[in-house]
Amino acid sequence: MVTAAETCGDGASAAVAVIVTVFPAGTFAGALYIVEAPLAVCAAVNEPQAAEPQVTVGIGTLGRSNCVGAFDGGMLCVRARYKDVEGDFCLAMPMSTDVAIIFGRELYGEPKKQARVQLKSDGDVVRASVERFGTAYMSLEARLTENVPIDGPTYADRFHFKFMHAANGRGLEFDPILVHAHFTQHVRVHRRGPGKVIFKPSHHDPLGEIEVVELRGATYFEGDIHAEARRLATVDAARFMPFAFQNIDDYTAIE
Repeated sequence: MVTAAETCGDGASAAVAVIVTVFPAGTFAGALYIVEAPLAVCAAVNEPQAAEPQVTVGIGTLGRSNCVGAFDGGMLCVRARYKDVEGDFCLAMPMSTDVAIIFGRELYGEPKKQARVQLKSDGDVVRASVERFGTAYMSLEARLTENVPIDGPTYADRFHFKFMHAANGRGLEFDPILVHAHFTQHVRVHRRGPGKVIFKPSHHDPLGEIEVVELRGATYFEGDIHAEARRLATVDAARFMPFAFQNIDDYTAIE
């Protein structure tokens, strides 16, 4: 089993639901939505298969970690299941530093790309955005007004496909590996309230195709995270090839 630890502390068509998670320095926050988007992107290779239709969107600033230092980042994931393991399958993961990108890609297979991430807090209101190629294609806002009791640590699970393109440009070097990452979150503060998410059209990051149709709410967490991961299975390289471009930008249509 491949394991790694990350601690983030002080200083830091089908209807689907969106959990918008905002991570201020050393904290974690979020808002819940329902959006309209095809689930086939998650189930297309059947490993993992689509579970309850739900999308997770996150933007954050992490002030400290013991593996890549300080960095800003975000994510967009679809709820998925592999056999008896349920979690989120990540489709996009913008990051602010090369160290965070390299670490996440090589260890977990995370689909990370370079981006500019901003997060600002004004009293109970938290706002965040991700910008690439001059377009702020994902923006979040949450108004956090209610304190939630803390009963102990919380847990999260994510799936990633770890793969590498062949050196000759034809296919992949090996059958992609399905990675299961498990996160333990030691929460110090937990708050919730209303929130919203906005996606804008972008050639390289087409999240603007996702339509938010119903608001569900927002939650906020402050605490530390420990991460570990393991290899679950492999997928045939030829079968996976049409989906092997989520961490590469397409410049062929740019004039």
